[in-house]
Amino acid sequence: MSRGTQNVLMLLVGLSAVVMAVKGSYLHYVKPSLLPWLITAAVVLIVLGIAAVVRDLRHAPDDESGHRHRPWLVWLLLVPIALTVFVVPPPLGAQGATPEAVAATAPQKHPFPALPAGPAPTVSVPDVVMRAAADSANSLEGRLITVTGFTLHYPGSTDLARVVIVCCAADAQLARIHLSGPALAEAAGYPEETWLQIEGHVLTATSHAATNFIPTMAVSSVKRIDKPANTYAY
Repeated sequence: MSRGTQNVLMLLVGLSAVVMAVKGSYLHYVKPSLLPWLITAAVVLIVLGIAAVVRDLRHAPDDESGHRHRPWLVWLLLVPIALTVFVVPPPLGAQGATPEAVAATAPQKHPFPALPAGPAPTVSVPDVVMRAAADSANSLEGRLITVTGFTLHYPGSTDLARVVIVCCAADAQLARIHLSGPALAEAAGYPEETWLQIEGHVLTATSHAATNFIPTMAVSSVKRIDKPANTYAY
């Protein structure tokens, strides 16, 4: 690969990152808090790419050097940037995330912050899982809560799940809650990966080593919702 081609490639990678940031498609790959770093990296690549191209143009070898120019290579490198503009791959779903690891030991218990006030505060799926397994303050005990996620069907059971990323899509894992209770049949009647907003009580005693610390939630109401723009939890 020639020096000029390398410089153009660096410039195009920076422009691709800018396009993803502007369109919001970067959320399919990294968590929102990394946006400033993505923009910074894009600006650095663009500045370096432009500086390198300008420098090479100023010091371009004359035609007697014997080098053959291949402008079609530069045009070919426009394909990736075009793909980021017109083709946006979907975020990871249940099949693309790594299943939760089997817990070898019980998590160390410590007090979690109290839940928000109100009759049915919204709690994320991963927060429910962590509180049920490790909250010494028992903040979930006796509280009606609202949880949002998509359905997963297993033989004889239905779960509510979210894909959780710590940094980027490469470390995505699945967090899920087993469903039970009076509204279980309604939740189980929806197709796989249907997005639901449910209310119910978490049975914290069901979070133990035998269940791989996946709690059960007694569901009292179910509401089907549209798939959110950002499907990941953090």
